[in-house]
Amino acid sequence: MGESINGFVINPDTVDEFEAPGPFRRFMRLLIDGETFPGTPFTIALSRYPSGAGCPLHSHRDSTEVYFVLEGELMTTVGGEEYQVKKGELMYIPPSAEHRVENRGTETCRFMAINSPLSEDVTELEVRKKWKKVS
Repeated sequence: MGESINGFVINPDTVDEFEAPGPFRRFMRLLIDGETFPGTPFTIALSRYPSGAGCPLHSHRDSTEVYFVLEGELMTTVGGEEYQVKKGELMYIPPSAEHRVENRGTETCRFMAINSPLSEDVTELEVRKKWKKVS
């Protein structure tokens, strides 16, 4: 028999927030990742992009990424095509697809970013090593 796992509740306000180095001013809280929950096969992050924030063009070799917009809207570029992702909508990004995200609106955008499976190039490793902890 396998090990028994109990459920848990995560309050995002109690999780450290990190700020990306310039020029892309964006914020992230790693809610579930391999460091906080060893053995987990995915990452769930709460991202906050103020107006004008974005991320550079990049890809995740072995990992699927999904964005679910909670507030505001995102402009997502995947494989050279632009997609407007509004509150309540989901964006699917397949492994190895070059993509970038930006907030072209006037309101802050908050969205969940989910990566699965974990791999060396997934965001959590970069965030904990290179981003500034702000809370």
